[in-house]
Amino acid sequence: MNKDTTARNYWLSLAAMYGLTLSVVAVAEMPWPLIMGGAFILFAVLHSIRHRQIGRKIQGKLATASPGVGVVGAVFGAAAVLIHGTPIALWAGPLLGVIAFLGMYLYLHRFGRFNSQTNETAT
Repeated sequence: MNKDTTARNYWLSLAAMYGLTLSVVAVAEMPWPLIMGGAFILFAVLHSIRHRQIGRKIQGKLATASPGVGVVGAVFGAAAVLIHGTPIALWAGPLLGVIAFLGMYLYLHRFGRFNSQTNETAT
């Protein structure tokens, strides 16, 4: 796989998992939001390790987007918490998840940094 395809798949899977997590947080009753949040964090860490975005050679220049991705994520997360338990949660939760997925993917695809290994450093 070339670098562009690998980076696109990396951002796509992280954004999809984030959108799914927001949908579950908005719609499901406890303890599912906690389970899904934990699963998302575990998935993100394992996925980053698999794509070599976490490691000693990348220290100090993590493969992340600017701090704006945290702001975008916080806004969508707060919206999911606010609509949880309301009558509109059954349709607004999945809609929020889809919007968060699209927004996060487009943001990461444009501004995210993906550190790829060169042939000299590959082991």
